[in-house]
Amino acid sequence: MARSVVLINGLPGVGKTTLTHELAARTGWPALSKDAIKEALAAGSGAALTSAQLGAVAMDTVWSMAAGIADVVLVDSWWFAPRDLEHARAGVLVAGARTVLEVWCEADPAVVRRRYTERRRAEVHDDAHRLDDWDHWQSHARPLALGPVIRVDTGGSVDPSDLADQITALLAAGSEKA
Repeated sequence: MARSVVLINGLPGVGKTTLTHELAARTGWPALSKDAIKEALAAGSGAALTSAQLGAVAMDTVWSMAAGIADVVLVDSWWFAPRDLEHARAGVLVAGARTVLEVWCEADPAVVRRRYTERRRAEVHDDAHRLDDWDHWQSHARPLALGPVIRVDTGGSVDPSDLADQITALLAAGSEKA
């Protein structure tokens, strides 16, 4: 079981995956990405499942994998709190984490939307269709707050060493309470 789960959350295009890779490289913590697993599943299943179905299977896979990691694990995904809070809570239980911390990535909404529309990802993500939900997501986006939240402005560069130090300190404080 994972001792601690660090959720890397925020709107699509905000820079979660980039930040997750930087944190993983800095700390050595394993990183699990819903999108990477979803793409692998899509490659193996053809068009048998919809994007939403693949996303659900990918998240189930992420949580199952997290349960096999003995220490800290980074989990990168977009959790829309009004829709995904209970799914995330259930996933953390599957992972068996004693502590949960969330890194909430945020930046100017216009910058994030531009990044989202300009990036090119695998077709399975159906990004063009998902833009229909953008305004609703942007106006209702908030952290899940299943544990302490560190807000990070990903509109510019982020110091992964400083962020890793903040995470380590909060996780240590959380484990002292457990």
